Amino acid sequence: MQRRLPTLAPLFIALAMLTACSKSTGEAPAATEAAATPEAADAQAQAPAAEPALPAETTAKTNLVEGVDYELIPNGQPLAPLDGKIEVVEVFAYWCSHCNEFEPLIQAWRTKLPADVRFTFLPMAGGPNDTLAKVYFAAETTGMLDKVHDTMFHAIHAERSLPPSASIDQIMEYLGTKGVDTRTLGAAVESFAMNTRLNQSLQFSQRSGVTGTPTMVVNGKYRILGKTQDDILQIANGLIAQERAAAAGK
Repeated sequence: MQRRLPTLAPLFIALAMLTACSKSTGEAPAATEAAATPEAADAQAQAPAAEPALPAETTAKTNLVEGVDYELIPNGQPLAPLDGKIEVVEVFAYWCSHCNEFEPLIQAWRTKLPADVRFTFLPMAGGPNDTLAKVYFAAETTGMLDKVHDTMFHAIHAERSLPPSASIDQIMEYLGTKGVDTRTLGAAVESFAMNTRLNQSLQFSQRSGVTGTPTMVVNGKYRILGKTQDDILQIANGLIAQERAAAAGK
């Protein structure tokens, strides 16, 4: 069973790292609680309304139940204007072991989504100096996400070449060995625009009631619960179908 968290203090006072719980692959990546130190984290284009093309093992869950499959977000807002799209956001953290376990399934699932679904990763920002969140946003801004995103997960969880508390210098040195243009990436990390992106992440997470990672949010309205990784994606597919039908007036 996926463990749900007690209510935490507002995210704008959340610490820079969260503690990851240990579960085997295939179980739901449980939401993660706030940790006192980085060391604790280290330990621990519109389209017609067509049916989504899904991985063979993943279907759309029907007869969704509020409080069991999802939580309705009061006064929820999407991360970006929908503009005819259906938005799915995964709030994640590079240091989170469950996010790392969920990543391959998420990547396979998102490649099957139809054109009217916009999927967005969003690093949970633990504060104005959240180095790992800055690296994600800098990679996104500079068009290096394909090189950086999986590399960061691999470095922290598979190779253990980087600790969750790694400094910018450590991260840049490592990414440089992987062929990343660290001069451009480093300049983006230090840019003033990073403050805006971190604030955007913090505000979205706070108003969506996100208290841990990974958490998926659909159209800013539904925070997905779920008991296993596949269950989470089935619920996401069900909510996508539900929102598509609502938009079509069905």
